[in-house]
Amino acid sequence: MARKPTEEEIRAMVLPNGRTIGQELAALDAISRLLDSRFGMLGVNFGLDSVLGLVPIAGDVATGAAGLHALVTAWRLKLPASASIAIIWNLVFDTAVGSVPVAGDVFDIFFQSNRKNFRIVQKHLVRRAEAHAASTGAANIRTRN
Repeated sequence: MARKPTEEEIRAMVLPNGRTIGQELAALDAISRLLDSRFGMLGVNFGLDSVLGLVPIAGDVATGAAGLHALVTAWRLKLPASASIAIIWNLVFDTAVGSVPVAGDVFDIFFQSNRKNFRIVQKHLVRRAEAHAASTGAANIRTRN
């Protein structure tokens, strides 16, 4: 029985696009943090999603469009349809509720759909890497050193 790969080994695995899992996750993590939790005040983290949401319509459209990065990443990496559906649900729900004046901006601070979508992509990439390692044997994992 092959051993389960470590987080470091998973992040070093090379995807068919030539990038590592770590590189893909780092790029998506940076965007999701900027949109949802880059700033803090009084112990509450918030991001550009909450700040730009204060601008009626345009702010919500802009942050909703920026949130599509997770969906594009899921499609590009050929993640399962369930991942795309969950990401779309989070984006639609966040955009719809977030567009309500004032209350929607408070909602954006706590819902953090972009962080949720990052975790969805991360979960599916880790599962894929673990399944690949189990099928090929942990010693045969293709990594970039």
